[in-house]
Amino acid sequence: MSSLKSSAVPLFKLKVQERGRIRDIKEIICRVQGLPTCLNGQLVDLGDGVKGIIMGFDEEDVLVLILGDSSRLRLGKEITGISEPFRIPVGERFLGRMVTALGEPCDQAGELIADDHRPIFRDSPPIVHRAPVDEFLQTGTKIVDIFVPLAKGQRLLILGDRMTGKTAIAVDAMLNQRDKNVVCIYCAVGKSLAAVEKVMTALKEGSALGYTIMVMATDAAPVGEQYLAPFSAAAMGDYFASKGRDVLVVFDDLTKHAWAYRQLSLLLERPPGREAYPGDIFYVQTQLMEQAGRFNKERGGGSLTFLGIAETQQGDLTGYIPSNLASMCDGQICLNSTMFAEGFRPAVDIALSLSIIGGRVQPPLIKRLSKTLRADFARYTEVVKLSKLQSGLSGEAARIVRRGEAIISVLRQAQYAPVSVEEEILLLYALHKGLLAELDEPQRAVFRKEICAFAAAKDSGLIETLAATAELSTDIESRLDAIMSAFFAEQGWTTGVSAETAKG
Repeated sequence: MSSLKSSAVPLFKLKVQERGRIRDIKEIICRVQGLPTCLNGQLVDLGDGVKGIIMGFDEEDVLVLILGDSSRLRLGKEITGISEPFRIPVGERFLGRMVTALGEPCDQAGELIADDHRPIFRDSPPIVHRAPVDEFLQTGTKIVDIFVPLAKGQRLLILGDRMTGKTAIAVDAMLNQRDKNVVCIYCAVGKSLAAVEKVMTALKEGSALGYTIMVMATDAAPVGEQYLAPFSAAAMGDYFASKGRDVLVVFDDLTKHAWAYRQLSLLLERPPGREAYPGDIFYVQTQLMEQAGRFNKERGGGSLTFLGIAETQQGDLTGYIPSNLASMCDGQICLNSTMFAEGFRPAVDIALSLSIIGGRVQPPLIKRLSKTLRADFARYTEVVKLSKLQSGLSGEAARIVRRGEAIISVLRQAQYAPVSVEEEILLLYALHKGLLAELDEPQRAVFRKEICAFAAAKDSGLIETLAATAELSTDIESRLDAIMSAFFAEQGWTTGVSAETAKG
């Protein structure tokens, strides 16, 4: 017996593989017989370099989403189950590249070497791995930073009809992260190639491609890739967040993602519900959006911020997908097609837009100087509506209109031209003092264009500390007054409106 114990007995590792056969192929979905212990989301090797993901089951078959060329498959072909979830490559080398939903390069810039592989379907981080959302993420769009501020780790939804500037706001936020150590990921779902090229051009001209990953699933891509693309982008962002980096992910757009999942569900023969969407569409997109957050040191200490874009029909915010997405997010930016047609850009409807978290992390001076702006703007819109019913305006109504026009002038912004926090504070201070109400629009345009450079040359030390200043102290106020007076004197304008007059 002792001799048996001392003898070298070779140990063999058993490798168990499950096999099955293809029973039916319907476009990008195939039915497989076999694979008795497979799991949802597991990989399947369909042979000839084609893989698939298990999407569901019925009484007899396993339903597999084909990732690749379905024309290579044939009925009766033997397939193999792979005992691992679907993972995509991730890593630092993906920055500046364009990849598919499967993590494969599609920009003809050579192969990509991955640092790691991450599963795209995973549970959201538990609360014990999360940290307080307490850091401001500036988008560079004045109306957003003032009225709908964004925090690192927040989920913010951009809603609006077609061609109202939804993508422009998201791209501005990406352009504004230059030199701020924030990784950006742009995920195009169901977009036309021309629209994607327009975004690429804007990012290239803004020197933003170096810190950006483009995840592409255009309208020409298979429906399966359009469904997987947002999950792939979130997995890539999670890799950087686990390394302590701040990440901004833009999903453009989630309405097309819901369309893709609806097509998949109909091919899977799942019963349609409201607007023909499957009953689990809410769960699928919630699983995606819950990946966002700010994480503690045990999980890397980074943050994952989501900017989702959704399309509305004729401004209807109660549509199935828009209302679903709004309930998953911590705020929304609503774009108004009427305001867009009237030339107010970006056409953000202040009355319908809000941020649940961002207001707590907004720079103190911006919060202090914009305290009454929302109410002032609401009074202006009401007076303008009433003025259409009568011939003249009273003195008080005329003052409200002049201040409202000054607010609109400050909030106007060109596309792909983000501004700094310091410039926003200077413009808000001029509004606070009532300096712009008596100017005409060409003069306001000159003020918006030149005041930041003038202030930097006049008092650079003040400009450097404005964003971090918590209170509008007497010293800061006097230095800002000196800058405003010097600028107005240089332009030959007069300043006769006090802060008390501006407040009304």
